[in-house]
Amino acid sequence: MSEANKALARRSFGSAAADYDQAAALQREVGQRLLQRLDLVKIQPERILDLGCGTGQCIPDLFARYKSAEVVALDIALPMLEQARKRSRWLRKPRCVCADAESLPFADSSFDLVFSNLMLQWCVQLEA
Repeated sequence: MSEANKALARRSFGSAAADYDQAAALQREVGQRLLQRLDLVKIQPERILDLGCGTGQCIPDLFARYKSAEVVALDIALPMLEQARKRSRWLRKPRCVCADAESLPFADSSFDLVFSNLMLQWCVQLEA
């Protein structure tokens, strides 16, 4: 995907954010399967990155599974993060960061677990 296409995807996701969950059947299904696979992961992370979180569909489940972990929700489209913030509870809120997955604003080894649901296809330089 070219940088121009990435910018178009950012705008498209941003404009679709308010109604995105109504059409995101595949994302829901894959997200639930990924969450189930976490049963095999025997760590208790302190910091979790939800990379390309979209509307944050998986955030409540991550909070429930990892009760003391900080969850950082990252997405390239700010309107998606605004939807993700709505999934927080009074005492448990994700830290929302609007950034590009290919240029993360975090130091190396900042997270114990990276969770990502159907996001990597939007990367131009996957190795980044």
